[in-house]
Amino acid sequence: MQRVIGLDIGSYSIKAVEIVNTFKSYEIANFYENVIPHGEELDPDVVLPACMEQLFKENNLKADRIITAMPGQYISSRVMSFNFADPRKIEAAILSELEDAVPFNMDDMIIDHQILGTMNNKTVALAVLTRKNFLRSFLEHLQRIHIDPKLVDVDSLAFYNLAPYIDMPPGECCGLVDVGHEKTSVCIVQDGVLRMFRSINLGGRYLTEFLARDLETEFAEAQRIKHRVSRVLCDADPAEELTGDDRVVVERITLAANAIVKELGRTFYAFKTWEKMPLSKLFISGGTSRIKNFNHYLQDQLEISCEVNRIDQSDLKINPALIDHMAIMPQSVAIGLRAVGSAKRISQINLRQGEFAFVQNYESILKGATAAFRVVAIALALLCVSYGVKYVFYKRQIDQLQAQYLKDYQAIFPAIKSQYLPGKYTFEKLRNDASQKLQKEINHKRTAVAQFLEDNASSPALMVLKSLSEVLPKELKLDVTLYQYNAIAGGGGKLVLRGETDSYATVDQILESIKKSKMLKTVEAKQSGPKPGSDNKIIEFTINADYAGLPIAGGKA
Repeated sequence: MQRVIGLDIGSYSIKAVEIVNTFKSYEIANFYENVIPHGEELDPDVVLPACMEQLFKENNLKADRIITAMPGQYISSRVMSFNFADPRKIEAAILSELEDAVPFNMDDMIIDHQILGTMNNKTVALAVLTRKNFLRSFLEHLQRIHIDPKLVDVDSLAFYNLAPYIDMPPGECCGLVDVGHEKTSVCIVQDGVLRMFRSINLGGRYLTEFLARDLETEFAEAQRIKHRVSRVLCDADPAEELTGDDRVVVERITLAANAIVKELGRTFYAFKTWEKMPLSKLFISGGTSRIKNFNHYLQDQLEISCEVNRIDQSDLKINPALIDHMAIMPQSVAIGLRAVGSAKRISQINLRQGEFAFVQNYESILKGATAAFRVVAIALALLCVSYGVKYVFYKRQIDQLQAQYLKDYQAIFPAIKSQYLPGKYTFEKLRNDASQKLQKEINHKRTAVAQFLEDNASSPALMVLKSLSEVLPKELKLDVTLYQYNAIAGGGGKLVLRGETDSYATVDQILESIKKSKMLKTVEAKQSGPKPGSDNKIIEFTINADYAGLPIAGGKA
């Protein structure tokens, strides 16, 4: 999880949004504001850093990344079109054009640019530049309170970051207008491509100063009156119910607002003249936009559809608890979106270039790496110890198994003991020798058994015994005490089988099994009974049978 602070350093107040950014999503979680005190005896270079420091301390603001923006009044910009799309050629062409157009030494300037997209088969690019001393002063104010922003955008340009989240009619030019305290920011977008941005040096402060002069009162009192009445006249709301002082205040505010309208009108007329495209819709925000009917007044005067920029009703993921701040949040939200926006068409300008480039503080990273290294080292040490213990344990078992292998081999073949003296052989040789000798002995025994069977194939006694071993189930408990085969003169023979087992049921099983032998006939049990002294646990039995001869093909003897 990453915490991002979008810091909006205005002339009326310092605003900050806290954006919680995770791997898959984000949330605009918190909004903070600290109003800047004004007075002739107050030095802005002292008050401004103090207000920022107060904002961070009182709200315990801690961030992984801080992003801010310079006021548009200190910025120059140009939108250029090129017939080619090669980024290197575009960069060279921008530097060439700026060198001819800028009346300052280029070494004293900070320059950045970005390619905006394609419009009318041409590649559109934006160039932004500011004086180094402006940026130096701006960063020094922040560094006094230990704020080191990773990125510095341009406040009016930052509104371009909001465009992907706002529902704009396709093919039409729409304007994002933020009427702040001392300036009005304008950002014009068409089909997701930035067409123009500008800062107008008029805002809510001008309305207050106009009231103070007209009403012949102090600035602070005029501001209090403006906030109390907070209304302008429009076609849909002529405020006929108002009388007296409030009526005068509303008329004065409306008259003062006309100056802002005129500057906006000039900006939009110039854009229409240059780009041959009229504006179809305005989305307004800022503290002055909270004046009642202000959006309707702009719509009446500019003849352009105008609505309040409700970013809470856009695709942005915003904490519902912040809904009361929607009018004054867009600037700081737009700045913070640089860190989390997944849209490709956003501001990519960063004035922290060259000698002002952001230098990462690696101390915390090194501390984390050191801790991680220690954990890994401990884990490796434990792993080595574990492998050592397992090696000793398994080596001992292997040695024991090999010793047992040799012992069993020597027990089978005592004559080979002198061939395997300690340290004079390898286990591989022992294993190969044992395998060959055992295989040789197995083959010899098999040959001997086969020869024995061949030599005794004509012996009825042995053939009957072989037949009994085949028909009697292996699981039956049977101890044979007498196996007697008596040959009869002229052929044939008599079998007497005596044995012991564990029950009468087993005697019956033995009898039925013997009857299955094709070499015997007339199989019958002659006697059975408990063995004396066994407490009926052992049953003795006798089975007699006649020799039926060797089975031949066809199943007949």
